[in-house]
Amino acid sequence: MIEIPVRLASRRSLLLASGAGALALAGCTTRSTTTPSPTPEPTATVATHVPTAPDEPRMVSSPVATPQITPPPAAGTATPGAATPQATPRSTSPAQPVTKIPDTSEQKLATELVEDEWGIFGVVVLEADGTVIVSINGTTPFITASTYKVVVMADILHKVEQGTLKLDDYIELTGYNYGDGGLDNYFTPDQIGMSFPIEEYLIGVGVYSSNASAHSLLELTTVTSLNDTAKSIGMDRTHLFATIEDLPWWPPEPAIDAPPEEVAAAIEYLEHEFSLGPVNISTPLDMARYNLAIVNDTLISPWVSEQVANILLGQAIRDRIPFFLDGEVTTLDKPGNLEDAVNDVGVIFLPGGARPLALMAEAVPDEDRATYIEQRLALIAAGYTEYPPLPGEE
Repeated sequence: MIEIPVRLASRRSLLLASGAGALALAGCTTRSTTTPSPTPEPTATVATHVPTAPDEPRMVSSPVATPQITPPPAAGTATPGAATPQATPRSTSPAQPVTKIPDTSEQKLATELVEDEWGIFGVVVLEADGTVIVSINGTTPFITASTYKVVVMADILHKVEQGTLKLDDYIELTGYNYGDGGLDNYFTPDQIGMSFPIEEYLIGVGVYSSNASAHSLLELTTVTSLNDTAKSIGMDRTHLFATIEDLPWWPPEPAIDAPPEEVAAAIEYLEHEFSLGPVNISTPLDMARYNLAIVNDTLISPWVSEQVANILLGQAIRDRIPFFLDGEVTTLDKPGNLEDAVNDVGVIFLPGGARPLALMAEAVPDEDRATYIEQRLALIAAGYTEYPPLPGEE
C-alpha cells in the first residue's frame, strides 16, 4: 500500500524566514499595475480582443464535456490517434531544456507578468513539435499538488491496456482512502464501503481532482510503477512519494531561465517539505512534456493518450487555464492546489496547432493572486498580447 502523505501545516512562514528563501523574495514586494504594452505579433493566429472575466464558479457542477473512456484495443489491433481535436505536427522526442531564453513575445509578456510577484513561478509553453515558446524556471523543481494525478491516470490506464486491470473492475471505496479531511470533490461520505469501477475512479481523478479516487487507484499500483511510468514519458525530474535521498541530482543547479535566488528559494521550500515526509515533485518542463505526449499520441500509447485527453477535456475546475479561454478555444487541463502552491497543466488547442503548457507556483502567500496570474499566463500562452488587469489593479 502506498502511504498517502498529509500536509501538516502552512508553509507560508518560509516567505518570512531568513536565508535563501527570504533573499529570493526580497525585491519582489512591488507589483506592476499596468498592462504590458503590445509586443510583436505571436506565432499563432488568435482573436485580438481582450477577454473579460467570466461570471462563473471556480468549479462547475458537471463536466464541460462528458468523458468517454473506450475499451482498450485487442492485442495486435492498431488504435487510431484521436487524442486531440486538431491535427498537429508530431514530435517523436520530449522537448529539451532551453539553452537560451526564447525570443518570443510570449516569453517577454510572461516574464513581465511574474517577475515582481511573491513566490516562485514556473512556466513552460510548447508548440506541438516540441519547440519551446516560453520557459521560466522550466527545470526548477515544484511541488506537484494534485497534478501528480496525471501520472496516476497514465499508469493505471497502461495497466488496463496490458490486461492486468479492467475498466469495469470494482474497487471498494474505503474510509482510509476517502480520508478524514472533509468532503471529497466527487464522492460523499455515505458512499464509503461501496464499490465502484476503475473507470469511475479515473473520471473522478481527472475531471474532479477527487482525492478519494486517487487514493483508491493508488491501491492498484506501486511507487516504483508510478515513477517508471513518469520516466517512460520523459518526465526525468518527476519523483512521486519521494524522499530527498531518492534524488541523485539534488540540489538542482540554476538553469539559464531560472534566477539563482528563486532556485535557492525552491530548494529551501522543498527541503522543508521533505523534512515532513515523502513529497511529489516535478518541473514545468516535465509537465509540459506529459501534455506534449498527449498531443502527439505518445503518452505510453495512442490509446492511453486518447483516454487521458478525453477525461481532461471534461475538466470541471475551470479557474485557471480555461478561465478566460472558454468560448474562445478548446482546452484540456489538470489543476492542483495546496495552501501555498497553485498549478495547472494542460493543452490549448489553437487554430494553428496545439500548445502544451505547464503553469506552476510554490511558496506563494496568496493563492487567489497566484490563480489570477495563471489565468493571464494562459492567455499569453494562447497568443494574446493583452490581458485584463489583475483584480485590485484596474
